Amino acid sequence: MCYLAQAGGSLDKARQSGISKQIDFSITQEVLRGYGDAVKEQIRKVLRAIEATREDGLEISVTGIDEFDIGDFTTDLADAARLLGLGIQSETLKKEIFKKLALKYLCDARQDVKDRVVMEIEA
Repeated sequence: MCYLAQAGGSLDKARQSGISKQIDFSITQEVLRGYGDAVKEQIRKVLRAIEATREDGLEISVTGIDEFDIGDFTTDLADAARLLGLGIQSETLKKEIFKKLALKYLCDARQDVKDRVVMEIEA
């Protein structure tokens, strides 16, 4: 098996593919963080202009827009299936996995829909 990995066998290619994905994700994360910083700066400028016009004497602070979930849902789904396949006897674990997957899949759904799904999983 060591010989295959050294000769560029399938294990090495799979590892390279995983590393390549991590590099792609890290580059995408950096681009998104830069975009988030630009958006925050523009929001800050608008709010400061509004504050200056109104003369409220407020201190403006803009935070957030610096964490992005760009992971592959199929990877999360496969990880969850493997974890559930271990046969761990915990209803709490099962519910938490289902909630995490459901909320990730429904990330663009209305909050009331997400809340209903969570309540149904909990029931």
